[in-house]
Amino acid sequence: MTTFVSIRKRSKGFTLIELLVVIAIIAILVALLLPAVQQAREAARRSQCKNNLKQLGIAMHNYHDTHGIFPPSPVCGPIDPQGNNKETWSAWSGIGMLLPYIDQAPLYNQANFDYNWNRNDSARNLTNETIQRTIITPLNCPSDPGASKRYTASMSPVSYCFSAGPASTWSVGPIKPGIVTFRTGTRMRDITDGTTNTIMMAEAQIGLNNGQWDPNQPRRPYYRVVTGTRLERAASSSGRVWDTRQAHIDEINTYYDACLDMYDSGTGWNSASDEQGRFWAAGTVYRGPWITTLVGPNAGPSCDNDTSVTDMMLKEPSSYHTGGVNLVLGDGSVKFVSDSVDQALWLSAGSIAGGETMGEW
Repeated sequence: MTTFVSIRKRSKGFTLIELLVVIAIIAILVALLLPAVQQAREAARRSQCKNNLKQLGIAMHNYHDTHGIFPPSPVCGPIDPQGNNKETWSAWSGIGMLLPYIDQAPLYNQANFDYNWNRNDSARNLTNETIQRTIITPLNCPSDPGASKRYTASMSPVSYCFSAGPASTWSVGPIKPGIVTFRTGTRMRDITDGTTNTIMMAEAQIGLNNGQWDPNQPRRPYYRVVTGTRLERAASSSGRVWDTRQAHIDEINTYYDACLDMYDSGTGWNSASDEQGRFWAAGTVYRGPWITTLVGPNAGPSCDNDTSVTDMMLKEPSSYHTGGVNLVLGDGSVKFVSDSVDQALWLSAGSIAGGETMGEW
């Protein structure tokens, strides 16, 4: 008698349970690896940001070697490389003067700085408005989501800003606390606090551009005009320039707290255009590449106290880097400064001739 035994071949391939286990393992690996990949990418972007600032520091020194002065800002026709330039709402920023020193000589040669940045005139062969639409990649931090955006039909962004130092206005008479000053330039010999202790330029977030890129990014309005009392140093007769005395620090913080309260409550004045950030060609304080050193890095939105072309606002450095901002010092070196830097040291670091004793910062 013959017995037949049935042999069932095992199906090749995964069962449903095995497939789910594999998917779960892959998901766990991705979850573990993704933060590391993102951190590596941000480290590369942060390094590129520092290199951009390093090149601008070199450009500032090369300009000084050529003209005996750091570039003034704003500047508008006729250009005097040693300063004494008139102010207008559409004057060029000092970035325009640096173009030949950051490999942008062709762009510089096309511009006519005797006229405002927003002038196109075929009769005079003016193409200024066209020129300042150019996005200059080394002027923008790669970590900023707006680095490649043009915010209006005629203006292009900038991440890196001149330091006005601990001042809330450019019109402070003979006292000019920052390395780059309104209309008139600063010489190396003016930096008596030492170039290694003085901020020359720093980065600042560009802006939201009215939601025209990732809407999940935080809104970064860059200023709000605050009506009422101006930020003016009551403790001294020296205009709106501050030092490290506690009375001055208290006044700055009281003003800024009031500004933030108005901002949070939606009072004061602010419009969508105020979220477009800074533009490399613009010389005006509210649109142009300027920062102050009054409160500290990433303090919050900037605040204006006046709509005059000569009045400065509080515009602190800011970034998309975790924990602080990059800046370049007067000697051309680049430094990452923590958001928690001591406010008195921050005020001192912005001053070119305050005579302060600098500690570690």
